[in-house]
Amino acid sequence: MNAMDGQRRAQATDAVRFEGECAGLQAYRLAANGLRMLYLPMRSAPVALLMVTYEVGSRHEGEGARGVSHMLEHMMFKGSAGFDKQRGNGIHDLLLPLGAQVNATTWYDRTHYFNLVPRDRLDLVAQIEADRMSHLSLDPAQIATEKSVVLNEFDRLIGDPVEQLQLAVWRSAFPRHAYGVSVMGVREDIAGFDRERLLAHYRAHYRPDNATVTVIGDVERDPALEIVARHFGGVPSRPRPMLVERAEPEQDGERRTRVASPGAPGVVMLAYRTPAGLDPDLDALEVLGLVLAGGRSSRLRRRLVATGAASEVWSSLSRLRHPGLLQLGAVVTSDDAYEQVERALREAIAELGRDGVSGDEVARAQARIRGSLLTSRDGALAIAMQLNEAIACGDWRAYATAADRIDAVTAADVARVADRYLHDRGLTVGYLVDAAAEAQA
Repeated sequence: MNAMDGQRRAQATDAVRFEGECAGLQAYRLAANGLRMLYLPMRSAPVALLMVTYEVGSRHEGEGARGVSHMLEHMMFKGSAGFDKQRGNGIHDLLLPLGAQVNATTWYDRTHYFNLVPRDRLDLVAQIEADRMSHLSLDPAQIATEKSVVLNEFDRLIGDPVEQLQLAVWRSAFPRHAYGVSVMGVREDIAGFDRERLLAHYRAHYRPDNATVTVIGDVERDPALEIVARHFGGVPSRPRPMLVERAEPEQDGERRTRVASPGAPGVVMLAYRTPAGLDPDLDALEVLGLVLAGGRSSRLRRRLVATGAASEVWSSLSRLRHPGLLQLGAVVTSDDAYEQVERALREAIAELGRDGVSGDEVARAQARIRGSLLTSRDGALAIAMQLNEAIACGDWRAYATAADRIDAVTAADVARVADRYLHDRGLTVGYLVDAAAEAQA
């Protein structure tokens, strides 16, 4: 390292404030603009991952702008001041020939961009991400073209019967909150997006103080800090917007929704309102979901699949910034089995609330969750995907403490959350039926 390199790194370190460490992950904050950085060394391969998580998603969209976060995600790949597809030096032009993995996703509470590259290209991807954080082009002609792509994607999504049921259940459970609208948005809003709408959303939310840059891989801490500080430190802060979010009141009774779609599988879904993702009760609810529907020995599998009433059962727990849902579902084996399956689902839940769960059931569920955590964290990219959701929930450390929190759940905890949350006052029931079979009946 020459003298100039050493001076640059010292300056970068002075500009970066250490905020804490948890399970090997180190957190820093850029003094100039509030950008958070997370760093995790990983020596298993000579690669580096850089991910930018913006704390903005469909939850931050209002009337006329539903779907703008996802549309902006698409436009982030079209060009910025320094890197532009039309000039032949766009992000894909530069990184894909290196064998890089480059992509992005949008969800309710966040939008994230990731780049897995050879470790000596970390500087390049930091430069690209900083440039599109501050100087996105948003060419009107490209917006018009990409809008057609997004509308086609929207139509494919809405054409999926199971997705239709999901949307209907969330819409019924959250008629006021933005979680009740598809992350993709609504068609009429997407069709009306223009540069002004996209630019307003970009300026409001693509700010350094609203972003976390994560670096994972075979790169030393000081060079990683220097690279991030050098490229992102000059990105100016912008005023924080006034957010007016539509709060969802407490649900005060059972709600029902029904979707009929030609050729659809028969599905019964019970969805219960749950607290926000960082609430300690979520861990017991996750264990509860697997006691009911995780593995061959789970209660719903024995009650429904083993008896032939359903071909499949599952549970799904949302961990979001605001309250979400615990969903329990079953695929019925005949068109006249809906009420039988719903009754069996309700009986299993009532039995759990009345009699509690055994220590063995809790231990089996915990083992499945631990195994899933291990296999979903195999490599820099997999770790980043999990860490990304913890950031979106509001605390990156939730990623690091997940296994210990699950291990701490007791049978009494499971019984307690079942009694607290699995009641009809917070229940939404959804049916998915085959419209063609129904018409012939």
